[in-house]
Amino acid sequence: MTDTARQTETQPKPGVLVKLAALQAVATALIGLILLYFFDLREAVSAVLGGGIAIVMTLFMALRLFSAHRVALIRDVSAQETLIRFYLSVILKVLFTLVMMAMCLIVIKVSVLPFIIAYLMAAMVVNWLSLLWLDHD
Repeated sequence: MTDTARQTETQPKPGVLVKLAALQAVATALIGLILLYFFDLREAVSAVLGGGIAIVMTLFMALRLFSAHRVALIRDVSAQETLIRFYLSVILKVLFTLVMMAMCLIVIKVSVLPFIIAYLMAAMVVNWLSLLWLDHD
C-alpha cells in the first residue's frame, strides 16, 4: 500500500467534530433565546457565554487531536507519545475552561445558574445526544 493510500485510509473525519460544535452552538443559541424571552439580557448573555466556552473547548480539542494525527502520519510516533499528547490536551482543556469560567464569573459577573446550565447542556448533554444523532462512519 502506498503512503498516499494509507493516509487517505486512516485520515479521521473532522466533519463529526464540526457537526458537534454546530449542535452545541444551536443548543446554546436556543437556551439564550429562551432566557431572553422569559428573563432578561443578562441571563441570556450568561447562557451564551457558558455555552460558548463549551464550543471553544470542543474546537480546541479537535484541533489538538487532528494536528497530532497529521504529525503521526508524517513521522513515526509511538503510542506512548500519542497518549501523552492526549493527556496534555485534556489537562490544557480543563485549565483553559477554568480560566475562561473564572473570567466570566469574576470580571464579567455573569448570572451563575444560566451560565452553568448552558455550559453543561452544550458540553455534556449535546455530546451524549450526538452519539445517537451523528453519523460516525
